[in-house]
Amino acid sequence: MSGNEIRRALSRCLAAVLALSLLPVNPAQAAADEPEIRAFVNDTCIVADEPYLMPPPDPNASADQTTRFFPLIGLVVGKLAEMLINHIITTSNSHIKADAARKDTRYAVTSEMNLYRAEFEPEPKLRLNAKLGCMTIVAAKFMPAATDCSAAYVPKQLTRETMKLPESQWKATRTDDSIENQLRRANICVDGKARAVYEARFEFSEDGTAYRLRSAGYHIESLLTTQDKGASRSAIYTLEISQPGKTEQRETLSTAWVKLGTITAGSQSASSKDDSPPWLTVPALTVEARRAYEEKTKTQQQVMGEIDALKRALTRNQRLLAGLDQRIAEASGDVAAGLAQERTRVAVQIQTQQAEIDASNAEYQDLPHTPLEFMPVTIVVAVTETQSEKAALQVLAGVIDSNAGQIASAGGTASANLFSRSLKSPDDAAKRNPAAELELARATYYDALVAARSATTAAPDANANANANANANASGNLALARGRYNDARQALGLEPIH
Repeated sequence: MSGNEIRRALSRCLAAVLALSLLPVNPAQAAADEPEIRAFVNDTCIVADEPYLMPPPDPNASADQTTRFFPLIGLVVGKLAEMLINHIITTSNSHIKADAARKDTRYAVTSEMNLYRAEFEPEPKLRLNAKLGCMTIVAAKFMPAATDCSAAYVPKQLTRETMKLPESQWKATRTDDSIENQLRRANICVDGKARAVYEARFEFSEDGTAYRLRSAGYHIESLLTTQDKGASRSAIYTLEISQPGKTEQRETLSTAWVKLGTITAGSQSASSKDDSPPWLTVPALTVEARRAYEEKTKTQQQVMGEIDALKRALTRNQRLLAGLDQRIAEASGDVAAGLAQERTRVAVQIQTQQAEIDASNAEYQDLPHTPLEFMPVTIVVAVTETQSEKAALQVLAGVIDSNAGQIASAGGTASANLFSRSLKSPDDAAKRNPAAELELARATYYDALVAARSATTAAPDANANANANANANASGNLALARGRYNDARQALGLEPIH
């Protein structure tokens, strides 16, 4: 499949944020009856999360079909398509060497894509370059790239007789419940029967530092490694994220996996047999990618950092003003006069801060807002069918051991690394987060910067010594905050600010 064909297919694939096309690794896999492997990552599962379509209000009511179907196709799946086209250009077969390819494994590989994306609306934000909700792996013979089969999708319309019953008792009016029809909802066009479909959900820890894959079900029409209808296999599929290394060998950042257990032709499952998949660390920005991000977004971060600090200072002053009003109402004489003078000072500062916020917002809107991408990686999805559970575990141990250098703890065997690389819980991944520490130090620095500016521009009053002390304290706090900010930057390999 050429790069142009892939690009044309991706532009019509509403479902995919990430599409992986088959990597041919040996002549047997190039046979006419050999299925192609493609993987699609969406915010929801294409099969497991297929929604019901409510029937029209009454039998005589007419409903515009496009309007009724749009929420299913346009919102559930299609809203992610824009990200896809920019990521995948051509298939690469350099990742898996011929001697490393297993005869019992089928691969799908992306060319390099950027793992992180910087967006600037409404503020600078660095996030994973996809909405990772569910991965759908399809093994099948696919129709030509120009095919659009989404119009042939028969939606799962709820029957009137069951719509008031519990969801477990709902039934659909359609007669085509095939997996091929369900795939058409995402414009995944299969020629004939799909050999196999696997789905897994991405689960993330609350702080976003750990993730895991949990099976959302599978449909096996026939095994990938044998035509024997009576055969059974132990199945595993993996998702590997890697980046270019200093040598020809790529550097693995993370490898997630799903164990399906024993499968046969005709096997189906709607849930995971593995109730406790291991937590894995989310690949962090590399030093080089972090430097590039900080350099290219420096101005936007500086302006937004000051805006956020001004907003926090404004909120504090508004609360202070409300407190002064209450105290003035309860005071009299010289005390009331002194409080009134303080109220005037705070009110002027509020007006000044609001004006600064408005000016900074206008400045931010004039800055470039085109999203930027960082940290090129390659993603490999592999489906393995072995003749025994023991062999499947050996495959999994081999996958982890071959990539143990960057994530596993020092020393240990493949079996030990299998557990040391995975986290016991999301909390273990969050014990120390240099990126989070940088953001906290950055916010503290801009708070101190705004406070120092306010102190130097404050109107003089009768107590000159008090003003001098306030200025000195603000300057000292700024110097301390700058030092802590630079320490956090240095921990991530960034240049200090001055």
